[in-house]
Amino acid sequence: MKEHNRITSIVSSKYYPLLLFVVSFVFVVLFSRSTSFLYVFEGGDPAIFKQMGLALLRGKTLYVDYFDNKGCILYFIQALGLWLGGDFFILLMQTLSLTITLLIWDKMLALYRDEKSRLICLGIALVLLLCFYQDGDLTEEWCLPFASYPLWVYFRNLKSGKEIRFVEMFIIGFCFGIITFIRVNNAAPLLGFIAYVWVLMLIKKDFGNFFKSLSCFLVSFVIIVGACVLYFYLKAGWHGVDEMVYATFLSNFEYMAIKVEQFVMLYVAYFLFLALCIIQQIINSAKNKEVLIPTLLSYGIFFLSSGTRCFTHYLMAVLPLVVVLLMTMPTRLCSKQNLAIGILLLESVCFYLPIPLALTVNDLFLKNDKYSVIYDSFHKCIEIIPENERDSICNYNLMGNGYGMLYHESLIQCNRVCISYLTVSIENLWKASKEQVKPPKWIMVAWENYYSDDDAYFILDHYDEMCSFEHDRVYFEKPMIGNRLIVYIYRRKD
Repeated sequence: MKEHNRITSIVSSKYYPLLLFVVSFVFVVLFSRSTSFLYVFEGGDPAIFKQMGLALLRGKTLYVDYFDNKGCILYFIQALGLWLGGDFFILLMQTLSLTITLLIWDKMLALYRDEKSRLICLGIALVLLLCFYQDGDLTEEWCLPFASYPLWVYFRNLKSGKEIRFVEMFIIGFCFGIITFIRVNNAAPLLGFIAYVWVLMLIKKDFGNFFKSLSCFLVSFVIIVGACVLYFYLKAGWHGVDEMVYATFLSNFEYMAIKVEQFVMLYVAYFLFLALCIIQQIINSAKNKEVLIPTLLSYGIFFLSSGTRCFTHYLMAVLPLVVVLLMTMPTRLCSKQNLAIGILLLESVCFYLPIPLALTVNDLFLKNDKYSVIYDSFHKCIEIIPENERDSICNYNLMGNGYGMLYHESLIQCNRVCISYLTVSIENLWKASKEQVKPPKWIMVAWENYYSDDDAYFILDHYDEMCSFEHDRVYFEKPMIGNRLIVYIYRRKD
């Protein structure tokens, strides 16, 4: 009884949001390797995102001068954090985002669960977040509060027996717009619920409220779209708008359609996790179509949006749906309900959790981070590049690791050809450069990585090798992702 009273007093305290902020801060500091001051690590997708934010601060035009296939709001977030003071301020923004997410999840859980089970479910959700967190500062992480809010609105109104108000639908449209211009794939968790609300209105022939609800949603969404379009029109005219639309939507869909070589076990674990979530949700909500149908729609849309890839961090986008699962799970579980949820948690802890924990131990506690050595080698090569030419370094095919090196040195590179198999070859970029971008004077290449034969011949014909250094990509003594490679830096023949 005393324990129950103590938990109730904590959850109902006015300092409870502050407690969640502290929990979020500790979580981000420990596990966001790309922004935490505890790590040397700089690489992967977050390094690309920060490079784009740095380009914004230097007056460059996104997608025209520098290319990546994510939405512009993601880069505005990065630019804001860098402008305020660098990685630490991005980390504080991550903390605030996670705090808001946990508060929304807690409010969702409070609709159906008591204080003790709320904290347990919130703890489970936080562990699952860690399972899929990777290096932190990823699109799925930034989308979580905007994807969670519409679900809370839906279930709050479902619980009270009320319709979603028009002002709430306006905010939901705003959330959808933010997610769309961070990464459109991450909108899946909220789409099933909103679609269900509208379809239900049409079935009931409530056309007046349907058009009002849809109008409120579209107005706020169009505000976000209009602001983004206006920004790129003012920066680069309709060419800038075209490039933004291509990167945010078309290029992203092309990217999701590309098959990648991944271990069979990863595919099995990935789809087993989703299948168990769906099965458990069917068990939980078989008699409640207002929960079951929109949840299954959301999972279905997520399957479509994930394409042929199954990177672990994509599962972060379905965490709001997992909170729905925890929220609707009966307090007393019968044997058949225990089985699916038990296997789900066991798979998460045994298969997904060891990866972020191993990276944390390796890079934080063992200090076995080889990136500092790579930075030192890269810095020696950078010394040969004149100051006035350091704004035109092309990271051709090193992807995240190359971006990490360039960001570590506070340099900007022309990266449109970094994913040339999605956009244009370096030769075509050269031909178009008179009208669009300056041809890169310097190119950083790793011939052991992906490259096209045409690009390879073009680089060797038009560029001179200036220096090279070893780049050890591995984290452990027996690497799973590749061995040592050589990085070459070339200068254009003038």
